[in-house]
Amino acid sequence: MSQQNRSASIDNIKGVLIFFVVFGHFIEMHITNDHFLRSIWIFIYSFHMPMFALVSGMFSKSTMQERDTSQLVKNIVVPLIAFEVLYEAVEFFLKGKLSIYSGLIAPYWMLWYLLSLLSWRLLLPLFARLQFPVIAAIVLAMVATYSEHIGYTLSLSRTLNYFPYFLLGWSMHANAFSRIPKKMAWLSGLVVAFALAASFLMKANFDYRWLYGSYSLHRLGMANLTGSVYQAMLYLVSGAVGLAFLHLLVQRDLGLSNVGKRSMYVFLWHGLALLILEHTGLAADIFALDDLPTAVVSVGVSALIVWVCSRQACEDLTQKLILRPFSWLLSKPFAEDAGKKSPALDNKPAVSKAATAE
Repeated sequence: MSQQNRSASIDNIKGVLIFFVVFGHFIEMHITNDHFLRSIWIFIYSFHMPMFALVSGMFSKSTMQERDTSQLVKNIVVPLIAFEVLYEAVEFFLKGKLSIYSGLIAPYWMLWYLLSLLSWRLLLPLFARLQFPVIAAIVLAMVATYSEHIGYTLSLSRTLNYFPYFLLGWSMHANAFSRIPKKMAWLSGLVVAFALAASFLMKANFDYRWLYGSYSLHRLGMANLTGSVYQAMLYLVSGAVGLAFLHLLVQRDLGLSNVGKRSMYVFLWHGLALLILEHTGLAADIFALDDLPTAVVSVGVSALIVWVCSRQACEDLTQKLILRPFSWLLSKPFAEDAGKKSPALDNKPAVSKAATAE
């Protein structure tokens, strides 16, 4: 597979995954009494964030030079801080107080991914020196989750729980999925179909907190051997379903490469769109419809949010009004860039291959 086709394939994957992020966030507060949406949500959450971590790892380097640290600041730290300030300001404006996340010393809502991504990039050079880094990360996550103190704070739980997928992606070749024979697509389809069917067969009392990756076994009431077995099974299921799904996606061009290229902007802005829908009551009106209209409208609204946030105009405005000012405020110019235009001031400072897999 050529470099161009490989990049388009990965961008298509990111395009689909970022839609799942938006759609999953939109419906998750309204799935309690809707079996269909609840089942779809369980299916999506069983693999979409592990696969985002995996794709991020595929384009990450195990070395850490001065230029690399400069890029981490511009591509991850600046967007994280800028939108943390923005979302907390919106929360205060709408509700008269800061969000619950501030009390937990945690990134706002979906911004946990940026903090976790930063942690993964910093940990990668260390784990890359291990003989079996993925296994080591799994063991670390499974031991740490016994602590009652691990959770939302500083995104620690998700950082550890999803780190094995990031390392797996780093260890894979960028065109690994295209190397799998196309005739094996039927097997991938079977795995995905089985997972989807299983999601619809889940009992109503299924504890979907397992799928967030943010709860310790102590919080889940499973700080025992059984809990560890469940966690190990979740790694296997998420990995198998996610890899099978990605294998199916690379079989054809879905026309979502532009969305994938700008997935960072969809990631950063979709939370604001959903907050507006909730605050204005439009979301409640949508979920008051019958099951089928609710599902159709939810998909349509999510697709619209993705489309708007992935436009060039959204990228340009985000750069001009938010990222450039914060980059000027927070980032120290890299020595080799002295006298030249800073990468943070070009039109894509926060859309590196690794940073856009959120």
